[in-house]
Amino acid sequence: MSTIDTPDSASNTALLRQQQTRFRRRVFLVIAAVIVSFYGVIFTYHLLTPTPSQSASLQVLEQCREICLKYGLIPTGNIKQDAEAYLEAVKKPRLSEPLRELLADGQFIVAESRPHPLLKQPAPDFQLKNHEGQLVSLQETLAQGPVVLVFYYGYDCSHCVAQLFGLQEDLKYFQELGARIVAISADPPEETKARFEEYGAFNFTVLSDPENKIAQQYGVFIPETAERPSDLKHGTFLINPAGKVFFSTFGYKPFLDNKSLLFMLNEFSQQSSPEHKSPNET
Repeated sequence: MSTIDTPDSASNTALLRQQQTRFRRRVFLVIAAVIVSFYGVIFTYHLLTPTPSQSASLQVLEQCREICLKYGLIPTGNIKQDAEAYLEAVKKPRLSEPLRELLADGQFIVAESRPHPLLKQPAPDFQLKNHEGQLVSLQETLAQGPVVLVFYYGYDCSHCVAQLFGLQEDLKYFQELGARIVAISADPPEETKARFEEYGAFNFTVLSDPENKIAQQYGVFIPETAERPSDLKHGTFLINPAGKVFFSTFGYKPFLDNKSLLFMLNEFSQQSSPEHKSPNET
């Protein structure tokens, strides 16, 4: 016996289908809202919680702002000009006389080394890329003489690279004492290369430590934890050819006293001790 659809049954069927469609649409919208909310939470977390490198960069920029306020400096956007203005503002002494006359200054007070776990200890070796992508190691560099190892912030602001411009000015004195300068920052090689093309290259080794791992080994970088943000400092170390640290200083401002470094390098060169032999001689 066949079933005949009445107008009422057809209306009920259509109503049921409409209700099912509305239900499915609501379920879909609820699921979509949950997904959007989930990704929104993730995005907000990453936006408000900087990565270690972002945290370090924010720290550097804040320090730069404070230094500019202290010395009345107005950033121009030209890193080289701003760095030179900073060197002038902090009254970095210009070294112009011959090295022999500089070292004959009996009234000069040499900067004291700051306490550091690596002082008089073997310096951690490393192998990092320069701006051309070539690997350079500390051990190979020490075979050529003592090393002035500098940790700088990178090209983030004027004072961040000021020490490097100061070292470039006095490079002839360091070379006369047989010392090699090695500067390290987290800037990737391509960033350093681009800056060299824009502002001119330094005539000493500049290396990339992208994750600040070497900086951490030298105690000038502390990574972020749940309890504290990351912390990055400038650092300057003198390392003899035997690989031992004989001077260390670090802080939130670059070390600009090149004359003290020259005095200490000269004192080292005049000493005669077995520990001052290069690694290839031991």
